[in-house]
Amino acid sequence: MTSTITQETSLEAFFYERLTAVQEGRAEELSTEIEAYIVHLLAEFARRPAVAGRTSAPLALQYLKARSAGTHALRDVGDRALYIAGAVPSSLDRGAVGVGYVQGIGEAAYRGVHEQHPRLEVFAELADAFEDITAVVADAVEPSNANAGSLLELYARWRIHRRSRDAKRLVEAGVLLDPERSDLLQ
Repeated sequence: MTSTITQETSLEAFFYERLTAVQEGRAEELSTEIEAYIVHLLAEFARRPAVAGRTSAPLALQYLKARSAGTHALRDVGDRALYIAGAVPSSLDRGAVGVGYVQGIGEAAYRGVHEQHPRLEVFAELADAFEDITAVVADAVEPSNANAGSLLELYARWRIHRRSRDAKRLVEAGVLLDPERSDLLQ
């Protein structure tokens, strides 16, 4: 099923359709609150891509400032981390940090929002399931059947970032993965 945005389709409707399609093949579905949150987040970042771009402040510094700035700033950090880790993880390929690091910052930011406002359960859920949610976002913005490059490129990316999504694609292609072993041929 290929989705395209037409003039009659809003970004929210497009992303809702993608999330719904992605979740059909998963054992656990996202809660309605998380699903709505992600749809809105993806639409906002699609409208303002520079917010998460390379010209933005480093995520770790943004997080450190946000810890003393309050809830809104922490939410912004969590949102940016979720977008980077889920929608554009390849932007980290040339940097010193990986997806796991970005996920850790996002999880901590969302947990900080929940700690400041315990009644906002959605942020506890975002923190607790951050890695799984980034996988759903990744599949929503880049369907699994999309061209992910060659197997060698996919394997190289998996060796660096250890994304479960890449591992799944490699296994589906018949590649045996052993994260504890070296890359030496035997």
